[in-house]
Amino acid sequence: MSWHTFVNVPTPVDGSNFARARQLYPFEPVHDRARAYIGAALEHLLLWADHVAPFKFHPEQESNFQQRPPYTLARAAMEAAAQAVWMLDTTDPRECIRRHVSLIRWDMHEHRKSKLDPAEKAEVQVRDDELVERVSAEFNEAEIRPPSGYLWVLRRACNPDDLALDPDEVERLWRAASGSAHGMYWPTQDLQHLVEVEGPDGSVRTIRVPDARQIADVLQAAYIITQYAVLKYAMFAGADLWSLIDDSRRWLAGKITFREGASAEVVERLSRPAGPMLEPDGGAS
Repeated sequence: MSWHTFVNVPTPVDGSNFARARQLYPFEPVHDRARAYIGAALEHLLLWADHVAPFKFHPEQESNFQQRPPYTLARAAMEAAAQAVWMLDTTDPRECIRRHVSLIRWDMHEHRKSKLDPAEKAEVQVRDDELVERVSAEFNEAEIRPPSGYLWVLRRACNPDDLALDPDEVERLWRAASGSAHGMYWPTQDLQHLVEVEGPDGSVRTIRVPDARQIADVLQAAYIITQYAVLKYAMFAGADLWSLIDDSRRWLAGKITFREGASAEVVERLSRPAGPMLEPDGGAS
């Protein structure tokens, strides 16, 4: 649903937050960068979703769960979406642009490091210097310093009051995901259970199996950050958010395979327009 909502967000409308930011900073569009961050996060999560819960199941399909892939994909999704959340978590257009420029500089610094040719490194540095000069009347260089790393951005992406994530818990999950992705040994111990299995000959051996609860926790955190980024993006674009969500619900209801004997009421409710919740006095919440 988040992906379907995201890809159907229209070009920012006149008077939207993105349009106002473009008026103040008519160079690299804020919405372009936000879209790239969120798109990356969704691609990672969709890869996992397509593996474990595709819309249609082949009769011979198997989904084998290992420890590292879900942590690696969740980590990548959290890091990508957090950039958009941090950039858009402000009501001050100037502050939004400041964060936007800081992220651009971070991107260029990494781009420069990836180059082996000195001339190509110099070319990226020139672009960075030009960016600093372009905004120098509004920001000094210290104000647009690139973030110190993904964990720094992730912790600040937990600041919104309506994003129910604790920064310490997110850091714990991120470190577990990083350790898993990089092959560290401690996640093998902390994120798995020892179980005994009996072989065909009756012999018993001990193996490690992933802790499903902890896998669910890291994927859930990645989903919460990414979904929040999608909704924020749609709002900043001036989109009709409830229309997008209702369309996504109907699309999902027409795609997924329902369990045999699924409640007709539940299926119908999924297809029914949700719309804003109404307060007793008729006002929208």
